[in-house]
Amino acid sequence: MENILLSIIIPVKNVDHWKKNIIKNVNSFKTSNFKYEFLFVYSSPTDKSVLNLQKIFKQEKNIFFYLDQGNGIYSAMNKGIESSKGKFLIFVGADDSFNHLKISDFVEIVRDQNSDLLLFEVLFKGESKKRNFLNTEGGITTLIHWTLGQPRIHQAIVYKRSFIISKKIRYLTRLKVTSDYIFTSEFCSHNPIVLKNNLPIIFYNTNGYSSKFSYSFRYLEHIKGYFLIPRLRKYLYFVIISRAILIIYKFFINLFKKLKFIFLTIF
Repeated sequence: MENILLSIIIPVKNVDHWKKNIIKNVNSFKTSNFKYEFLFVYSSPTDKSVLNLQKIFKQEKNIFFYLDQGNGIYSAMNKGIESSKGKFLIFVGADDSFNHLKISDFVEIVRDQNSDLLLFEVLFKGESKKRNFLNTEGGITTLIHWTLGQPRIHQAIVYKRSFIISKKIRYLTRLKVTSDYIFTSEFCSHNPIVLKNNLPIIFYNTNGYSSKFSYSFRYLEHIKGYFLIPRLRKYLYFVIISRAILIIYKFFINLFKKLKFIFLTIF
């Protein structure tokens, strides 16, 4: 029997608004000639939106629902890691959309790889420009990229499950919004074999959960995350200095915009 190639992990909570999007994502893979599984991880056994999803997919043999009453979205992702069986894992939100026109190309790339980390591109919803976030040349260039906060869009990153398990990498549940970045940073710190591909596989919702938090809050969580992971702690001073510079830079950029607006309004 063919092993499962890809596990698609989606934390779900109060997702009635995104039900059509979830169904579309599932349908995008139905004509694919490879073995996959969808893992929906939810936090409340009384969440009616999740119960409705379970009814819709009750006949599907490769769609699973797992209850995780842990601490938020990152606990749900850890539950997905522990429950998954795929060679590769990808983590997406209920509000993100797979590029269904590129699924067959995506599958062929994943199927033929022995890489530990596969980096694809995203299309921001409402935009046509592709975005990718990690230089994969290796050495100091790659190191600088992921310590500076790249890559950020983890919905377009495919991780080898055995690498995660062997290195005991997990999402930090003590962080509110940036544990996905810390997770990828820890993954990269183990020098994985990385493949970068220009294929845009995800339409990313820029108004998602992370958009509710300021840059300053996220940067402070970067520092906290690097402190909490012993392997990343040696880069802490670099992260502190770089985030301080970024906060100051963004402060003056915003100040300039406000002053420009006031000037134009007066004159």
